[in-house]
Amino acid sequence: MKRIFTVLALAATMALGACKEETAANRIYVFSQPGCPHCEHAEEYISRYYRNYDIERLNIREGNNMGYLLRYAKKFKVSEQSLGTPFIVMGDKYIMGWGNQQVKDFNRYAKNFKPKSSPLRSVAAPQNAQPHKEQPQNKQPADANTPAARP
Repeated sequence: MKRIFTVLALAATMALGACKEETAANRIYVFSQPGCPHCEHAEEYISRYYRNYDIERLNIREGNNMGYLLRYAKKFKVSEQSLGTPFIVMGDKYIMGWGNQQVKDFNRYAKNFKPKSSPLRSVAAPQNAQPHKEQPQNKQPADANTPAARP
C-alpha cells in the first residue's frame, strides 16, 4: 500500500513539473525600453494579434531586466555592442528589432506557442501583416554603452 502511494505521489509530482516546464516554455519574453519606436510598434502588433498568448513584457530600465536581457544575449551569442530592442525571446529563437522580416519571423515562431485558454477568440495574424510605417526621423540610435541605454 505504501509503495502504491509513493508511486502515485511521484507521478503527480512529475506531472506538476511538466506543467510548470510547459508554462515557461510556452512564454514569450519581450524586452523593450521607453522611447524606442520599434518597441512601440512591436508591442502594438503583438497586443493586437497575440493578446491571448503568454507574453512577459520587460522594460530593460526596470529592476534586473537588463541583466536578464544580457543573459539571453549571451545564450544566443549576441554581443552587447550589437544588442538592441525590442529583443524578443521565443523558446530557442530570438528576434531583435522590428520590421517586415521580424514580423514574418514572429508569426512563424508563434506557431510553436499555444494561446492561453480564454473565453475570447484569438485573432489570427494576417499572413501579409506589415509593421507600422514610421516617418523618417533624424534621431541617432542610442549607443548600447551609454548610461541612457542601461537601467
